[in-house]
Amino acid sequence: MLGVVVCLLGVFGVLRLSDDLRSNRRLKPEERRKFVHIVTGCFIAFWPWLISWRAIQVLGLLLLAVVILNRYEHFFKFNSRLNRRTYGDYFFALSVTVCAMITTNKVFFMAAILMMALADGLAALAGKKFGKRLKYTVFGQTKTGVGTMTFWFTAVCILDIASLLAHNSLVYNHYYWLILLLPPGLTIVENLGVYGLDNLLVPVLTVVVLRLAQA
Repeated sequence: MLGVVVCLLGVFGVLRLSDDLRSNRRLKPEERRKFVHIVTGCFIAFWPWLISWRAIQVLGLLLLAVVILNRYEHFFKFNSRLNRRTYGDYFFALSVTVCAMITTNKVFFMAAILMMALADGLAALAGKKFGKRLKYTVFGQTKTGVGTMTFWFTAVCILDIASLLAHNSLVYNHYYWLILLLPPGLTIVENLGVYGLDNLLVPVLTVVVLRLAQA
């Protein structure tokens, strides 16, 4: 029970901090949204070491309910003043439950959520900051070359660390195929997952592929 309380307080603490940053105007709306995305996701990635899988599934559904209500009641302002339509917060919460349902490997879950939180979040920030020249459009949504390369590089780093931590769970011969194929595959999925759908597709695909590579 204590673990569940810690998890809830951690998430709502980040949301509260985001509102404080909005009041102080220290971050732009998109930067504030990605702050919540990255920090919350990195925290959730380590939930398996704090609470049970069933608790993670339930908390994921609870987060989904909160973000749906937040769209109408605006308890938290991390999605305010966005100039584009996205349902990433819905898919973010849903992916937590789905990943906790299809794996009981703590490292696999961690890697999947970090792919969503870090790789996707850093890609968006890098693209916004440095990707003004090389841009392209996918299903009407603008992407950047810098953002795409940031996602790929971060995905490689996450997968390298996860593979080392889960070396007893993976077939050694599959390691090279994971490094060679999974990061670019996830990068393609991230590009195609418009309107925030990548927040669900990327972590789920990560778990599925890692499970296929299990010993």
